[in-house]
Amino acid sequence: MAIHSKNQTTVEGLDELIAAFQKLGDDALPYLMQGSNEAGSEVLRKAVSKVPVDSGNLKRKLKVIKAKKSAKYPYRVFSKVTFPKGAAYAVPLELGHNLIIDGKKVGVIKELPFLRPAADESKETVVKAIADSMNKALGEMGGMR
Repeated sequence: MAIHSKNQTTVEGLDELIAAFQKLGDDALPYLMQGSNEAGSEVLRKAVSKVPVDSGNLKRKLKVIKAKKSAKYPYRVFSKVTFPKGAAYAVPLELGHNLIIDGKKVGVIKELPFLRPAADESKETVVKAIADSMNKALGEMGGMR
């Protein structure tokens, strides 16, 4: 559903979002990328606060890969929270794993998730950042009529 007023257009729903951006074209991408980067930064902030280990290494290595336009993916407008190879232990930490010694499974290490809870807790903030960037693009580019 799209709600129109004299000075603002608010778009709700995925179908309307897609239709609105198809009409705006490439000029709207920077707005949505900015919203995506803001959303990614919020998820990163929460993920860092939830890392369950005390060394601080993983907290320092978590980062946001910002949304950017590329030749391969010209309309990719999302950022993502990730970590480099030097912090690959984040995966078994997040998901849990089997403890194997001398080729034998001797136990199971319970998962200690931090990325999934951070993403789950950030849903409203992410939706708001994307919707705000969409509304800004529509407002500055003439809106939908």
